[in-house]
Amino acid sequence: MYAIETKNIIKRYGRINVLADINIHVPEKSIYGFVGENGSGKTTLLRILTGLANPTAGTYSIHGVPNTSKKIYEVRQKTSAIVETTSLISSMNARDNLRHACLYLGLKYDEEKISSLLRLVGLDNVGKKKVKNYSLGMRQRLGVALCLINEPDILLLDEPLNGLDPQGIAELRSLLIELNEKKGISILISSHILSELEKIATHYGFIKKGKLIEEISAEDLYKKCQKSLSLKVDNVEKAMDLLRSMNLKNIEYFSTGEIHIYEEITIAEVIEKLSKNDIHIIAIHSKEKSIEDYYLSLVRGANN
Repeated sequence: MYAIETKNIIKRYGRINVLADINIHVPEKSIYGFVGENGSGKTTLLRILTGLANPTAGTYSIHGVPNTSKKIYEVRQKTSAIVETTSLISSMNARDNLRHACLYLGLKYDEEKISSLLRLVGLDNVGKKKVKNYSLGMRQRLGVALCLINEPDILLLDEPLNGLDPQGIAELRSLLIELNEKKGISILISSHILSELEKIATHYGFIKKGKLIEEISAEDLYKKCQKSLSLKVDNVEKAMDLLRSMNLKNIEYFSTGEIHIYEEITIAEVIEKLSKNDIHIIAIHSKEKSIEDYYLSLVRGANN
């Protein structure tokens, strides 16, 4: 069962399709990076998942409960989100913001719980400083604290890294990792800053102009992007046996006829070994692709 799953979600405003047949699968206790340029439909999907908007067609489920079920309201009690803006009262300090949130949500609270949340997000030493005097990074962390007031098991964050300085990004990144690893919270985070997402995400969904162009785990993505030696030969079976005899274990054969070696070895070593065993090399080259390069190639493919 997935923390979040969507099935053929479509969102249309008038004649404009903002989302087209979106199918995402957010595993339990994962950090899912929802990646796309501004205006690609990321915020629209988060609004649908939080109940702020309805899909034109399609369905979604949270912890296996479909949005068409009355039980979806119960499930949403354990789902928190920051979509577009953080609901902070700038004239209050951090502690008063959390107290107000408890009252607004009808939740029982105690000062120790609020103190614990402030410690968790690194705002336990700000005293009575009003939120209007906070840095953007401090505001974002207080926003996360507000999201945690109901002890959620799912967190939806819309572009939380926007506008943060390097220190603010690092602090928020560390906080999200802690929430995921220590508290087991499933996190769906939309962003166009792929260089930061790749440091925390366990799964990815890439979106372009309202269409999901790929969904992939971080493990599989890193495998596609890691440095490798690619070669084509006239006798694949013999070449594979020979390469394995060289104690090369991280080798993969593709239906295209290519062999990829994901280990430290020079082109000269491979050529020498294969040539001595009468294996003709048709093509050979090394390659290394960053995750950003991979994403851009997906986007170019979608454009074509």
